[in-house]
Amino acid sequence: MGNSDNIHVGDRISVFGFPGIGGDTITFTSGNVSGFTSEDQVGDRAWIKTDATIAGGNSGGLAADDNAEIIGVPTIAASGAEGDITDCRVVQDTNGDGQLTKEDTCIPIGGFINGVRPINLAMPLIKAAQSGQAYTSPYSPNGITSGSTGNEQMSAITWYTLDAQGNLDQPVTSYPSGTKVIVAAFDFSGFTNGEAWREVWTHNGEQAYEGTAAWDQGESGSYGTYLGNPDPNAPDVMPDGNYHVDIFIDNGGGPLTSGDVTIGGGGGVAPPPANSGVTLFGTVTDADTGQPVANAMVFVLNPGVSYDQWSNANYPDSDVYTSTSTDSNGNYQMPYTVARDQSYTIIASASGYYDRYGDNLTWTNQDPDQYQLDIQLTK
Repeated sequence: MGNSDNIHVGDRISVFGFPGIGGDTITFTSGNVSGFTSEDQVGDRAWIKTDATIAGGNSGGLAADDNAEIIGVPTIAASGAEGDITDCRVVQDTNGDGQLTKEDTCIPIGGFINGVRPINLAMPLIKAAQSGQAYTSPYSPNGITSGSTGNEQMSAITWYTLDAQGNLDQPVTSYPSGTKVIVAAFDFSGFTNGEAWREVWTHNGEQAYEGTAAWDQGESGSYGTYLGNPDPNAPDVMPDGNYHVDIFIDNGGGPLTSGDVTIGGGGGVAPPPANSGVTLFGTVTDADTGQPVANAMVFVLNPGVSYDQWSNANYPDSDVYTSTSTDSNGNYQMPYTVARDQSYTIIASASGYYDRYGDNLTWTNQDPDQYQLDIQLTK
């Protein structure tokens, strides 16, 4: 046994397991520790991120440091940005019986699948087992800590594709054959972190996935949930057919929002929204060199929230109206339109650069539906 609190970003990590894609023999991959993510109940080291490839099916495997000490366990549910928890869903007919059932192998969904639970989180359980004592988990099921307020609302669902970085890309009305992941995006308000929410997916009328988790996206904003495999290198594709999703909160009522989409038939680009808001796009570059800045974040804050208010409050997600990141060429496009004759704050942020922002930016009927806003960052 090792001490997972002693590892640091850049340390080498070795992973051993028996993923489904590796057959019956052990599979070994290696890489480096690339970071950590937090969870409210667990703390700052709820997950160890690594660039080592970890395929679905490695749950219960072993992650070791260069001293051959166990420092973590690859887990069937990996962790995404901002602590989002992903899971493993039956979306492929892996046993060839023509049905999607619990007998099929599940596939990790969303976030990053290269996540490792630190071994220190398991030590109380291990010590209890060694001493023959009963063990009671200090964590509530699925992280759920509160109930519904009755004020929750969700907008109609818009379907999206993902870009190579796993960010929302283009709104669509259908997906072409060969699609690996479908994304249901919506606006929300009135939520409380820790309350239970549930999503139910069907494929051609048969249940494909149902899961309950603790809400962790803040009071209001935009969110997208996935079905399929977001890994661009994954060989599996989703079967053609009709897909439906219902999203509930745990209050016994009907779904807050629902959506239908089809895979197969070519795919289609969604028409612009009827309210004809303004879609912001552009390029983020280095002010000194003119070179594009990849993986920069671009934020649009809720109307009435200034940059100083947001930063002084420690950057709460609930103040963000919409956000995206730049691709390898520094290009971005906001997933949601901004309303005309409404003031917003726009912020660009990247590692190694000062934030660049503008308060009280407004677009009117004189502005085009597609508005180019290029941003330069300084070090």
